[in-house]
Amino acid sequence: MTAVIADASVGLPARAVSPSELLELDLSTDLDAIVELERSIRIAQAEQLRLVRRARETAALLEGVHDGSTSTDREFATRSFIAELATALVVPEVRASGMLGDAVCLERLPETSAAFARGDLGLAHVQAVIEATSGASAALSARLEAEAIERAPRQTPPALRRALRRFRERFEPVPLEERRAAAERDRRVCVEPARDGMAWLSVFMRAERAYAIKDRLDALAADAADASSSPVDTRTRAQRCADIAANLLLAGALAEGEFAAVTQPGLVKPRVLVTVPVFTLMGLSEEPADLDGYGPIDADTARRLAADAPSFTRILTHPETGAFLSYGRTTYRVPADLAGYLAVRDGGCRFPGCGRRARESDIDHTVDWARGGETRHDNLAHLCRSHHRLKHHTRWRMEQETGGVVRWRGPSGREVLSPPPLSSSPIR
Repeated sequence: MTAVIADASVGLPARAVSPSELLELDLSTDLDAIVELERSIRIAQAEQLRLVRRARETAALLEGVHDGSTSTDREFATRSFIAELATALVVPEVRASGMLGDAVCLERLPETSAAFARGDLGLAHVQAVIEATSGASAALSARLEAEAIERAPRQTPPALRRALRRFRERFEPVPLEERRAAAERDRRVCVEPARDGMAWLSVFMRAERAYAIKDRLDALAADAADASSSPVDTRTRAQRCADIAANLLLAGALAEGEFAAVTQPGLVKPRVLVTVPVFTLMGLSEEPADLDGYGPIDADTARRLAADAPSFTRILTHPETGAFLSYGRTTYRVPADLAGYLAVRDGGCRFPGCGRRARESDIDHTVDWARGGETRHDNLAHLCRSHHRLKHHTRWRMEQETGGVVRWRGPSGREVLSPPPLSSSPIR
């Protein structure tokens, strides 16, 4: 069936519209409505926090709290208000306390508060800004706000949080080494109760150690799955990882039969990917390095990691320096030097909002090899298995632009850009 439409306002003749174009139009209309509802929700949440802030001030007056009140009086007034807010909303007090905390923090972030009230930022974006500006000077907070408001329309909250962390490092007056040393004094182990007889065990520690531990657990879990021959062992990779961590912490070794291939600790070595500016490595600069999956780490830590590294991967980024960024049609498989460059450029899956890391993703030819696509940096990008399949089995399409920017087009015709995660790309 074919529909006929005409645009009388510009005098265009009627033309036939295919069923797929009608469906695309319907999908686009629904998505527009969903986006507008999201904006309305954001505006309502901003107004809710504004009222929470005002209600807290009113509650303090009712409790007789004033400028001369003691800290104890203020504390109890706040606790009293949190309890009343929680009972009014029928939510746990911890959530009510979080709402009040967000509301209070927005008082020092006028631009973020205004963007939130307009619906330009979501609550999770706002919380990312609050976290990024914690302890920052007024001038630095203003810079971070401006950066967040510019980035938020195209970045998910986790991506925005990482970007703001990197941005803050460029202007932070206190060196990262000093702040890290101060933060490290707070290292600890925490247990947080969860539902259904479970709990979260957390260790606050150096980032490079945490990521190395996670990498080792992932490797042990993968090898355990390969070594297991039991048909009744149906655990997922995540479940194996949790079990192995518990056994190593409780007994100092893996459980009986857990993983026959590992009899001594250390056979599986952790691997962390650290991108270090060459002048930092040489000691001529204190520019932070970038820890894969985390973000900026201080120069001293980067140099120490580099000194202990069993090998280096040189990332070549320009033809004049000997970079091999294109192999044309001579090979389908991506060579190691080009794969290393792509891992640093992409950081992870290039589908907007996906947080899967590069090592857990496929390297995909943007223009399919079967359709003449070449093995070169501007025709390759990391896609996790899920989004790799999405590209090949649905109407989602992607193309690459200058600087490693990926343009995605959804089934509705909407387009969204996915720039490389680092602030600048080696290829322009």
